[in-house]
Formats: sequence, C-alpha cells, structure tokens
Amino acid sequence: MRRFLFALSAVCAALIFGGCADPVVMSEVLQQKQDQKIYTRYNLWYLNPEKISSLNIQEGTFLPIGSEVEAVGTGYNSITGISTLTFRDRSGREYTIDFDPGYRLCSLRDFITQTFTTEPPEMTFKDIPAASLERIKAGQVVAGMNRREVMLAYGPPPAIRTPNLRNETWIYWINPTDTVRIVFRGDKVRNVLNINE
Repeated sequence: MRRFLFALSAVCAALIFGGCADPVVMSEVLQQKQDQKIYTRYNLWYLNPEKISSLNIQEGTFLPIGSEVEAVGTGYNSITGISTLTFRDRSGREYTIDFDPGYRLCSLRDFITQTFTTEPPEMTFKDIPAASLERIKAGQVVAGMNRREVMLAYGPPPAIRTPNLRNETWIYWINPTDTVRIVFRGDKVRNVLNINE
C-alpha cells in the first residue's frame, strides 16, 4: 500500500509540475528524415540562452539564421501555461525558448515550423541579393528589403501585435517595453520606425 501511495504521489507531482500536455517532438513536427539536419529559420535574439522569449525580443545577441541545431526536448508547466523548447547548437551550447501561446497566438507545433527548418542555409539564401543577405546576417532591417528578407532577419512578427502578415505594418519588440514598426509599401520596406523615441 505504501508503494502504491508513493507511486500515486509521484504521478500527481509529475502532472502538476510537468503538465499533461501532449508531448511535442521537434523532429516529428519538422518531419525530419534520418541524417537530415535542423537549422534556425531566422535570427533568434536572447539575453539569457536558457530563457529566450518566443517574442524574439531584439536585445542582447542572437543565434544566427541558418545555425545548425539539435532538438533536446520540450516541456510544459501547467501552472503558468508556458511550454519550453530546448535545443543545442553545434558547439553543444543549450538554448531554451519559453513559448507563450497567448503572445504568439499559435500552437507550439506551429511555432516550431515557423522557427526551424530542415532546408539547408544555402537553399534559404539562394535568391537573396548579397547586400540584403549581409543585413540579414547582421540582424538588420532597412528600407528596400522585402517581406521575406524581413522574416529571415527578424522572424515572424508576434501575432499579438501583427495579427495578419498582409498588414502594411509589422511590429517587433526591441526590449520588453519598446517596439519597432516596419512599414511596407507593397512588398518592400518603406520605413523602419522606432516609435519609442
């Protein structure tokens, strides 16, 4: 009886702290084939590699677009409703993204497909002009770039501030309280406005 109660306590604790969310496996979401590599789809910004915001707040440094990564695992905290996605780069350094579906307005699976790809960087970059590619790799967006190039540099804008990618304005966080506005005319960036100044 004592063993049964101990086992029941362990299961309850696992459900409370680990949640009972459906497990998400990055390689399955990306339909990764055997020996196929995974890469970042855009620059991933962070101050602390163990606590990266899924909003991709543009402060600190970034893991560059096209970085080869390996999935470590996902987790879920049923108390906060936050999922975590942990992966490592080629050097073995681990990164963890805190995924809040309330900010991204998508599932963890959708976030994974927006953030990672099995397409090699040379395929991602093949049609990008050299000047734009240099800006993308530096984590910069400037007037004249197109929507695809903005996505490669900054990632998709958080849906909580930019609910539709056809909008003429995309809004990104440059720190937890300030944003930058990317204004398009058609497919091209017209202005990059720091609306906090």
